[in-house]
Amino acid sequence: MPAAPPLILANANAGGGTALADLRAATEALADRALLRITHSPHEAKAALRTHWADGTRRFVAAGGDGTLHLLVNTLHNMGVLPQVDAVGLAPVGTGNDLARSLALPESLPEALRLACTAPPCPMDVLAIQNRGVTERLALNVCVGGFGGYIDKALSRGPKSLLGPLAYVMGAAQVLPKLRRYDLTLTLDGTTVSRPDVLNVVVANAATAAGGMEVAPGADPFDGQLNVVTVRAGSPSQITSVVQQVLTGCYTNHPLVTAYTAQSIQVETDPPLVCNADGELLSYAPDTFVVKPGLVPMVALPSTTT
Repeated sequence: MPAAPPLILANANAGGGTALADLRAATEALADRALLRITHSPHEAKAALRTHWADGTRRFVAAGGDGTLHLLVNTLHNMGVLPQVDAVGLAPVGTGNDLARSLALPESLPEALRLACTAPPCPMDVLAIQNRGVTERLALNVCVGGFGGYIDKALSRGPKSLLGPLAYVMGAAQVLPKLRRYDLTLTLDGTTVSRPDVLNVVVANAATAAGGMEVAPGADPFDGQLNVVTVRAGSPSQITSVVQQVLTGCYTNHPLVTAYTAQSIQVETDPPLVCNADGELLSYAPDTFVVKPGLVPMVALPSTTT
């Protein structure tokens, strides 16, 4: 029996809803070597994944942004079938496309889709987000708590198409007057570090978020490590300078910023952190982050995996 063709799972709202015509044309150019499913809700997307898995599909492509890929991988994980998946690909037609940058995927949609549907995968790390000893979610890109979480909450009230560096600065302007400070204790591979008056915590598998901003410089989804970046409280002008330096990719040199690497990170904060994972706001405060090396067979250009 011939293998089922790759499933291209598309978010109907990807790219502000304007990318579907290009996506259909790129799929048709593959000449029946892939099947396109356009979904309008997470429930519909999960149902499509379950159906196609039962029909024998073993290669899956997320056509959208980081959120579409996040949903695809977490659904396969929750189904208990992720270790049996042949390959996962990404055709970046979202608004942020941050993981696509880390994977050096082509900007051309037809080329990115062809690569996602045909190229051999490389084992990519994921970030397991745990709460009370239970893995609640996998993140492929970045989890942000505190300042960044509140910015995402502010941005969620506006149009998705505004996401990116300009929107991040706009969101920062909204939340600066009401920044919350956290007393933070990190346990990094067994070593405990206390950081009072923290405004923001980034736990990263890859380097960029919010449409290309380097929130965790040096983070690599193939190195078996997680990167942690914290921002302490300061004067309004100091915090503004941190935000400005985020835009240039060099904010870890700021005196209010500290960076670490670890494979396992336990987090205790008072009060609890508002967090998002791959842009999705979480309804709970995670207490542990663990890298899962090589868990996802991800299609990427070879230069990113060496």
